[in-house]
Amino acid sequence: MSKTGLVLEGGGLRGVFTSGVIDCLLDNRINFDYVVGVSAGCCNLYQYVAGNRGYFRSCVIQKNPFNSFYGVPQMVTSHKFVDLEKVFDEYAEKYGFSYDEFVKNDMEWEAVLSNIDTGKPEYMSTRDAERSKLIGKASCSMPGLTSPVEIDGKLYLDGGICDSIPVERALEKGCDKLVIVLTRKKGNFSVMNEPTKLLFRRIYGDHPNFLEAVLNRNDLYKNQVALSEKLEEEGKAVIIRLTMQEVGRLESNEDELTLSYYHGYTKAKEYLDKINSWK
Repeated sequence: MSKTGLVLEGGGLRGVFTSGVIDCLLDNRINFDYVVGVSAGCCNLYQYVAGNRGYFRSCVIQKNPFNSFYGVPQMVTSHKFVDLEKVFDEYAEKYGFSYDEFVKNDMEWEAVLSNIDTGKPEYMSTRDAERSKLIGKASCSMPGLTSPVEIDGKLYLDGGICDSIPVERALEKGCDKLVIVLTRKKGNFSVMNEPTKLLFRRIYGDHPNFLEAVLNRNDLYKNQVALSEKLEEEGKAVIIRLTMQEVGRLESNEDELTLSYYHGYTKAKEYLDKINSWK
């Protein structure tokens, strides 16, 4: 019998596409044996495991920009360009996300974090509600925009730096059938420009292993996409990716975000029969 896995890429606000995918899976009672998420994909992992339909979409799409967890308007109150406390504390209460219920689910899951000292990915899970908040914040902490999160005396940032698409981790965990949710269009890769590289060198010069991971991330990402596509060709994976214009990593247009969410829902529906055939 196959062990099925769900792999959730990050991508900031592009993760609203994944939220649509997750809601489709929840609505159709699609269960996986293992789930791994990174950065915004970690938020969607929490939404899926908790069965909290629409949670990430609600976090992202705010009619009042001063209620948003990112951007210039909310800096007036939080003094942070990205305020993850809002996502994992205020929004959780506001939108009915229960950490206690989340950790009660016995589904096997892991969030990806980047250790800023080793420059290596780490994979964490927990059955403790407060610790799950820390893990989520660490996985989503964007380099250059948020501070590292301390867990057990170690500092962590965005898991997407060291393992953008944790397909290999899912294979290591014994999964032989994967659904991989990607938030970029096929063939679309980001390129870090020289000013950005210089900025990261200044910020993380005291963490050379992490800096190396940051500077090599684009090559890692391309290799992981290639592996995902190879698995799909072999019939071992389904890739759910958008085919419309991507929203920005810190998109603020409500209509564009909403459209991306529904696009995710629609794309997931196309693969339901295939996924169900694995059971």
